Amino acid sequence: MAVHFASISYTNSSLMEKFVDNGTLGALYILGSLFGIVFLIIAPFLLRKYGSVGIFSFFISLEILAVFGMGSLSATLLLILLFLIHLSADSILYFCLDINLEQEIKTEGTTGIKRGIMLAISNMAWALSPLALVFFIAQNNFSKVYFLSGLALVPLLFIVLFFFKNTKKATSTDSNILKAVRSLWTAGDNARIIGVQFILNFFYSWMVIYLPLLLSKEMGFGWDKIGFVFVIMLLPFPIFQLPAGILSDKKIGEKEFIIVGFIIMFIATLVIPTITTPIFLTWALVLFATRIGASLVEVSSESYFFKQVKEEDTGLISLFRLTRPLSYVISPLFALPVIYFFSYSASFYFLAGFTILGLLFIPKIDTK
Repeated sequence: MAVHFASISYTNSSLMEKFVDNGTLGALYILGSLFGIVFLIIAPFLLRKYGSVGIFSFFISLEILAVFGMGSLSATLLLILLFLIHLSADSILYFCLDINLEQEIKTEGTTGIKRGIMLAISNMAWALSPLALVFFIAQNNFSKVYFLSGLALVPLLFIVLFFFKNTKKATSTDSNILKAVRSLWTAGDNARIIGVQFILNFFYSWMVIYLPLLLSKEMGFGWDKIGFVFVIMLLPFPIFQLPAGILSDKKIGEKEFIIVGFIIMFIATLVIPTITTPIFLTWALVLFATRIGASLVEVSSESYFFKQVKEEDTGLISLFRLTRPLSYVISPLFALPVIYFFSYSASFYFLAGFTILGLLFIPKIDTK
């Protein structure tokens, strides 16, 4: 699944920009993410009715068709429809993965280690998949990359159908996402960690949509260089997340990692607009630093949250995963006016300022 999303997440905006203008592109990200939010809201109902394997395999199949279509079709309206399906399927797929993973974690004292292992493996794929941009993109033609991305989901479909347990656990109390939203007022640290996830996903969404446009349009990098920059940029995830997961269980605790991570993200993102020349090593090192911070925040917030919930808490898990599509709704609303009046580069000053707000959501109680 990581190979699938990693190989095309940073090319989506550049692909769609060939067919629509900047304003429409932002609107499509908003609309597709709203569909994703709807899917997460009804996810507990779907889980009770069809089971985790049923909805997981359905959305995998839908995503395969959507991505193959995006790589091979050129009719604008059809491409827009497939792009919306692709955006909306993202969150529900990760929701299904969470439900199945929670079945396998019986001892909460090992949550950080197991989440760290999963994220390390996943992010190894995220780190290496941008190499596809180097070898398969020629003259701004993305078709081979999208074919590879769709192909990556085929073995996932077989794994889900033949090896996953088909859970339908979702109690009437815990599975209603609207009740989960209302419960946030009294949820304390669960609410704060969901706030941390939103800030992190806002950062990711801004980077996914606007960093490729900055590098290609303002800096003039070709996709061969951009692919290598992204490989270096994403290396902190497989390098730092497993050790951080182990330490958060045994020694330090998640709070400290989240604080340090946000501070690193803020400082490194603040440097981005000051780089005015397309020097490969400079861009690679600065973007590498942003992901050191993000990797620490990601594994620590995931570990903290999933120590508090069980597989039947599908409403809270939906809410946790809802932060991802919600960030894709909100970030373009902020980005479009900033980019219109300034530039892609200057918009990263705003992103840095927004990122440091994550310190307002640090949990009060540690879990070490």
